[in-house]
Amino acid sequence: MSHTLEIPDPLYSVLEEAAAANGLTPVDWIAAHLPQAEQAEEVKAGEWGHPGTLADLFRGRVGRVRSGGKERLSEDCGAQFAEYLEEKRRAGHL
Repeated sequence: MSHTLEIPDPLYSVLEEAAAANGLTPVDWIAAHLPQAEQAEEVKAGEWGHPGTLADLFRGRVGRVRSGGKERLSEDCGAQFAEYLEEKRRAGHL
C-alpha cells in the first residue's frame, strides 16, 4: 500500500535539496530520518530500554551525515591522503 502526501512546493524544494546532498531520493531521505521500525514499536510501548552497542545505534545511518558540502568525502580517501603527502614531500615539508 502507498499513500500520497500534499507537500507545499517550497518545502518540497528544500526536501529535494537535502536528499540530493545526501545522494538520496526524497522518500529515502524521509525514511532515513524516521525511527527504525523496531524503535517505533518500542516508542509505542513506552519502553526504550538500553540502546545497545554503537553499531546498533548507528545501524541504517551510515553514510547519512552531511558535511555541508556537495563532495563525497568517503571516496578515494587513501588515494587522496597519499597525494596530499606526496605534495608535502615535494614541497620539502616532510
